[in-house]
Amino acid sequence: MALKIKASDLITQRYLVVDSSGVEFKETAFVGGRRRFAFHEIDCVMLSTEGALSFQVGREVFSIRTKRDNRKHQEVIDTLVRELKASGR
Repeated sequence: MALKIKASDLITQRYLVVDSSGVEFKETAFVGGRRRFAFHEIDCVMLSTEGALSFQVGREVFSIRTKRDNRKHQEVIDTLVRELKASGR
């Protein structure tokens, strides 16, 4: 089952999907696109005090706003962390 966080605004469409095979991140304004990563490719995950979830793959960092009081957002974050631990990260 895929879990999703949406954080789009008027100009930029953003979402993060976590499923059993990895992470899909989309960020498009006028240019950009969708990227897919296996859990073993993710080097680091951080959650800021303001609720920005960021993850690093190589030299690239991908970020999305989350809402701390949103149960679905917390479920996505928990699943991401659990899957990363299971992959040995």
